[in-house]
Amino acid sequence: MKRLLVIVGIIFLLVTSSYGQKNTSPAESRKKQISTQLDYRFKGGTYTFEKIFNNTVTYPDVARKNCIQGIIIASFDVTCDGKLGFITIKNPLHYGIDNEVKKFFINTNGQWNKCHDSKYEHFEIPIQFKLKGTKNNTKEGLFTFEGKNPGYVCNGEVFYLEKAKKYLDKKKPKKAINNLDILIRLDPYNNEYFEMKKQAIEMMGKKKKKD
Repeated sequence: MKRLLVIVGIIFLLVTSSYGQKNTSPAESRKKQISTQLDYRFKGGTYTFEKIFNNTVTYPDVARKNCIQGIIIASFDVTCDGKLGFITIKNPLHYGIDNEVKKFFINTNGQWNKCHDSKYEHFEIPIQFKLKGTKNNTKEGLFTFEGKNPGYVCNGEVFYLEKAKKYLDKKKPKKAINNLDILIRLDPYNNEYFEMKKQAIEMMGKKKKKD
Protein backbone atom coordinates (compact mmCIF):
# COMPACT_ATOMS: atom_id res chain seq x y z
CA MET A 1 0.00 0.00 0.00
CA LYS A 2 2.81 2.41 0.94
CA ARG A 3 4.62 1.56 -2.28
CA LEU A 4 1.47 2.28 -4.29
CA LEU A 5 1.06 5.66 -2.59
CA VAL A 6 4.69 6.55 -3.37
CA ILE A 7 4.22 5.64 -7.04
CA VAL A 8 0.99 7.67 -7.24
CA GLY A 9 2.77 10.61 -5.60
CA ILE A 10 5.65 10.48 -8.10
CA ILE A 11 3.24 10.33 -11.04
CA PHE A 12 1.32 13.31 -9.62
CA LEU A 13 4.52 15.36 -9.30
CA LEU A 14 5.60 14.52 -12.84
CA VAL A 15 2.20 15.43 -14.28
CA THR A 16 1.92 18.74 -12.37
CA SER A 17 5.51 19.64 -13.26
CA SER A 18 4.87 18.94 -16.94
CA TYR A 19 1.60 20.91 -16.80
CA GLY A 20 3.37 23.89 -15.23
CA GLN A 21 6.07 23.88 -17.91
CA LYS A 22 3.51 23.72 -20.72
CA ASN A 23 1.58 26.66 -19.24
CA THR A 24 4.62 28.90 -18.84
CA SER A 25 4.38 31.69 -21.43
CA PRO A 26 7.39 32.75 -23.54
CA ALA A 27 7.40 36.08 -21.65
CA GLU A 28 7.56 34.35 -18.27
CA SER A 29 10.34 32.03 -19.45
CA ARG A 30 12.32 34.96 -20.86
CA LYS A 31 11.94 37.02 -17.69
CA LYS A 32 12.93 34.08 -15.51
CA GLN A 33 16.06 33.48 -17.58
CA ILE A 34 17.08 37.17 -17.48
CA SER A 35 16.40 37.38 -13.73
CA THR A 36 18.51 34.28 -13.08
CA GLN A 37 21.36 35.76 -15.10
CA LEU A 38 21.10 39.14 -13.34
CA ASP A 39 20.99 37.47 -9.93
CA TYR A 40 24.28 35.80 -10.82
CA ARG A 41 26.06 38.68 -12.54
CA PHE A 42 24.73 41.93 -11.05
CA LYS A 43 25.71 42.84 -7.51
CA GLY A 44 22.50 42.64 -5.49
CA GLY A 45 20.65 40.77 -8.25
CA THR A 46 17.49 41.66 -10.16
CA TYR A 47 15.88 43.41 -7.19
CA THR A 48 18.77 45.86 -6.78
CA PHE A 49 19.07 46.32 -10.56
CA GLU A 50 15.41 47.38 -10.83
CA LYS A 51 15.61 49.54 -7.69
CA ILE A 52 18.63 51.48 -8.99
CA PHE A 53 16.96 51.89 -12.39
CA ASN A 54 13.77 53.31 -10.86
CA ASN A 55 15.75 55.66 -8.60
CA THR A 56 18.09 57.06 -11.26
CA VAL A 57 16.28 57.04 -14.61
CA THR A 58 14.01 59.94 -15.60
CA TYR A 59 11.06 59.72 -17.99
CA PRO A 60 11.91 62.64 -20.31
CA ASP A 61 9.30 65.41 -20.44
CA VAL A 62 9.37 65.47 -24.25
CA ALA A 63 8.54 61.74 -24.28
CA ARG A 64 5.72 62.19 -21.77
CA LYS A 65 4.20 65.11 -23.69
CA ASN A 66 4.23 63.02 -26.89
CA CYS A 67 2.78 59.92 -25.15
CA ILE A 68 5.86 57.87 -26.04
CA GLN A 69 5.61 54.42 -24.48
CA GLY A 70 6.92 50.97 -25.22
CA ILE A 71 9.49 48.29 -24.54
CA ILE A 72 13.11 49.18 -25.03
CA ILE A 73 15.55 46.28 -25.36
CA ALA A 74 19.06 46.91 -24.08
CA SER A 75 21.57 44.56 -25.70
CA PHE A 76 25.10 44.48 -24.28
CA ASP A 77 27.94 42.33 -23.01
CA VAL A 78 29.63 42.19 -19.63
CA THR A 79 32.85 40.20 -19.77
CA CYS A 80 33.56 37.58 -17.15
CA ASP A 81 36.07 40.09 -15.74
CA GLY A 82 33.16 42.45 -15.07
CA LYS A 83 33.83 44.95 -17.86
CA LEU A 84 30.78 46.50 -19.52
CA GLY A 85 30.86 46.59 -23.32
CA PHE A 86 29.03 48.61 -25.98
CA ILE A 87 25.28 49.07 -25.43
CA THR A 88 22.86 48.69 -28.35
CA ILE A 89 19.25 49.77 -28.07
CA LYS A 90 16.84 47.53 -29.93
CA ASN A 91 13.29 48.78 -30.52
CA PRO A 92 14.37 52.37 -29.77
CA LEU A 93 11.73 54.75 -28.41
CA HIS A 94 13.75 57.98 -29.01
CA TYR A 95 12.59 61.27 -27.39
CA GLY A 96 15.44 61.03 -24.86
CA ILE A 97 14.45 57.59 -23.52
CA ASP A 98 17.24 55.71 -25.31
CA ASN A 99 19.84 58.08 -23.88
CA GLU A 100 18.44 57.70 -20.36
CA VAL A 101 18.73 53.93 -20.61
CA LYS A 102 22.27 54.06 -22.04
CA LYS A 103 23.33 56.46 -19.28
CA PHE A 104 21.96 54.08 -16.66
CA PHE A 105 23.89 51.11 -18.02
CA ILE A 106 27.13 53.07 -18.34
CA ASN A 107 26.79 53.96 -14.64
CA THR A 108 26.52 50.26 -13.73
CA ASN A 109 30.17 49.76 -14.66
CA GLY A 110 31.90 48.21 -11.66
CA GLN A 111 28.68 46.69 -10.29
CA TRP A 112 28.97 43.37 -12.11
CA ASN A 113 30.16 40.10 -10.62
CA LYS A 114 32.79 38.04 -12.35
CA CYS A 115 31.89 34.75 -14.03
CA HIS A 116 33.62 31.61 -15.28
CA ASP A 117 31.66 30.94 -18.46
CA SER A 118 31.20 33.22 -21.49
CA LYS A 119 27.56 32.11 -21.86
CA TYR A 120 26.77 34.52 -18.99
CA GLU A 121 28.32 37.53 -20.75
CA HIS A 122 25.57 38.59 -23.17
CA PHE A 123 22.39 40.34 -22.01
CA GLU A 124 19.18 41.43 -23.73
CA ILE A 125 17.00 43.19 -21.19
CA PRO A 126 13.50 44.40 -22.13
CA ILE A 127 12.25 47.33 -20.04
CA GLN A 128 8.74 48.69 -20.43
CA PHE A 129 8.19 52.46 -20.32
CA LYS A 130 4.59 53.24 -19.48
CA LEU A 131 2.65 56.38 -18.59
CA LYS A 132 0.24 56.33 -15.68
CA GLY A 133 -3.35 55.49 -16.59
CA THR A 134 -2.58 53.94 -19.97
CA LYS A 135 -3.96 50.46 -20.53
CA ASN A 136 -1.47 48.17 -22.26
CA ASN A 137 -1.90 44.40 -22.43
CA THR A 138 1.75 43.46 -22.80
CA LYS A 139 3.77 42.05 -19.92
CA GLU A 140 6.92 41.38 -21.92
CA GLY A 141 9.21 43.76 -20.02
CA LEU A 142 11.44 42.46 -17.25
CA PHE A 143 9.84 45.25 -15.23
CA THR A 144 7.80 48.39 -15.89
CA PHE A 145 9.08 51.92 -15.42
CA GLU A 146 6.03 54.16 -14.97
CA GLY A 147 6.04 57.90 -15.53
CA LYS A 148 3.46 60.60 -14.86
CA ASN A 149 1.03 61.19 -17.70
CA PRO A 150 1.18 64.60 -19.41
CA GLY A 151 -2.08 65.74 -17.80
CA TYR A 152 -4.29 63.35 -19.74
CA VAL A 153 -4.40 59.59 -20.29
CA CYS A 154 -2.51 58.44 -23.37
CA ASN A 155 -3.94 55.86 -25.77
CA GLY A 156 -3.00 52.22 -25.30
CA GLU A 157 -2.65 49.08 -27.40
CA VAL A 158 -6.36 48.44 -28.00
CA PHE A 159 -6.82 51.92 -29.50
CA TYR A 160 -3.98 51.54 -32.01
CA LEU A 161 -4.87 47.94 -32.86
CA GLU A 162 -8.45 48.90 -33.70
CA LYS A 163 -7.19 51.75 -35.90
CA ALA A 164 -4.66 49.52 -37.68
CA LYS A 165 -7.33 46.90 -38.44
CA LYS A 166 -9.75 49.58 -39.64
CA TYR A 167 -7.21 51.06 -42.07
CA LEU A 168 -6.27 47.62 -43.38
CA ASP A 169 -9.95 46.88 -44.02
CA LYS A 170 -10.30 50.22 -45.83
CA LYS A 171 -7.18 49.49 -47.96
CA LYS A 172 -5.25 52.40 -46.42
CA PRO A 173 -1.86 50.73 -45.77
CA LYS A 174 0.12 53.90 -44.97
CA LYS A 175 -2.18 54.84 -42.11
CA ALA A 176 -2.23 51.22 -40.95
CA ILE A 177 1.60 51.15 -40.87
CA ASN A 178 1.71 54.34 -38.76
CA ASN A 179 -0.41 52.64 -36.10
CA LEU A 180 1.41 49.31 -36.40
CA ASP A 181 4.77 51.02 -35.82
CA ILE A 182 3.37 52.35 -32.54
CA LEU A 183 2.11 48.85 -31.64
CA ILE A 184 5.54 47.33 -32.36
CA ARG A 185 7.14 49.90 -30.06
CA LEU A 186 4.60 48.96 -27.39
CA ASP A 187 5.25 45.22 -27.82
CA PRO A 188 8.17 44.14 -30.04
CA TYR A 189 7.52 40.49 -29.15
CA ASN A 190 4.03 40.38 -30.66
CA ASN A 191 4.28 38.53 -34.00
CA GLU A 192 0.75 39.55 -34.97
CA TYR A 193 1.83 43.18 -35.33
CA PHE A 194 4.71 42.25 -37.65
CA GLU A 195 2.41 40.06 -39.76
CA MET A 196 -0.09 42.90 -40.05
CA LYS A 197 2.67 45.31 -41.06
CA LYS A 198 3.89 42.83 -43.68
CA GLN A 199 0.33 42.67 -45.02
CA ALA A 200 0.16 46.49 -45.17
CA ILE A 201 3.51 46.73 -47.01
CA GLU A 202 2.35 44.14 -49.57
CA MET A 203 -0.84 46.14 -50.01
CA MET A 204 1.22 49.27 -50.72
CA GLY A 205 3.25 47.37 -53.30
CA LYS A 206 0.12 46.25 -55.14
CA LYS A 207 -1.21 49.83 -55.11
CA LYS A 208 2.01 51.16 -56.67
CA LYS A 209 1.85 48.55 -59.44
CA LYS A 210 -1.69 49.61 -60.26
CA ASP A 211 -0.64 53.27 -60.39
